[in-house]
Amino acid sequence: MTKPVTEAEYTAQKLLELHLQHEMAAFDETCFVTWLGEEANQLLIWSQSIHLNQLVTASSVKAFIQANLVTREIPAAVVEIADEASVWLLSSQHHLDTPLGDIINEALYEDCVEQILAFDEQLTGSLNLVMELPIYRKVLSGVIYQAITRYIYDANIISKSIPGVSSLLKIGQQVVSKTAPKLSNAVEENVRGYIATNLDLILVESEAFLEQELTDEALKIAAMDLLEGLKNKPLGELQEGIDNEKLSRFIQLVFDFWEHFRKSEYFKNTYELMVDYFFEKYGEETLDVLLDNLEISSELIHQEATRFAPQLVASLKQSGQLEAIIRRHLSRFYTSNATLDCLQAANN
Repeated sequence: MTKPVTEAEYTAQKLLELHLQHEMAAFDETCFVTWLGEEANQLLIWSQSIHLNQLVTASSVKAFIQANLVTREIPAAVVEIADEASVWLLSSQHHLDTPLGDIINEALYEDCVEQILAFDEQLTGSLNLVMELPIYRKVLSGVIYQAITRYIYDANIISKSIPGVSSLLKIGQQVVSKTAPKLSNAVEENVRGYIATNLDLILVESEAFLEQELTDEALKIAAMDLLEGLKNKPLGELQEGIDNEKLSRFIQLVFDFWEHFRKSEYFKNTYELMVDYFFEKYGEETLDVLLDNLEISSELIHQEATRFAPQLVASLKQSGQLEAIIRRHLSRFYTSNATLDCLQAANN
């Protein structure tokens, strides 16, 4: 048997419906934006009396970073979206047709080059490191070898310096063809031996040459010439040879690097240091100081609310979710014993 509704419960239900209508009316687009602006102003006034440390602590921020940037697994959908979005962008016509010069400011590029060249010690150290690599020795040896042997053959030095070779050249092409390989092998062995014996000296000389020739001005000219040669080329031409498979692999490597880096001790020490610095600077300041530094004003809040809120609120209202949320919230009050007892007492 259904329990009869008491007079207090009936009154509470009527008040709930009236209150619900009142709250729903406040979510009219104009009313809501106006209300949000008024509340934003009040919050900004309140921010003048509250300190950052009263709202959140450095340890809480560190724990948030640890949980969400370090411990939490990267969803597979994130990698998939990054991959598909990159392919979508790099294959779009507007990207393919855009010249490099449209996205690189020449004056800013020049400033960047000058700033990089200002790191003298780092550039010198990098140059020395490259020159100490085995591959540099191999490349240098190969270049010198090709230059010497080509000079010997092109200048016909063999026929001039080795007795009998010049006469062989007169005997006929067939005889020369049979004799040349032996002479070539001997020349090549001598050249390789010379390079191997003198490679250390060659490296020292090449280092001195590079230090002398690669001045800041020369490097800057080379960098600007590089931009001059590329700035009118469309991005589609510059990315030729980069197919979807290579792009996907590169994106996966970026995520693999992040997966490793975020769990490193270096990253942990870095974000903890940055959080401590931030709270050292702003922790005891009132919140309005931080908001001012970030240029967050009531006008900005109103502007962004006007941009996003109307569509969000309209969707919530049309779907019935907004009414359901408000009803659940208000019902807890109007069905509480305290409210019913109060109404019962008033009715009596």
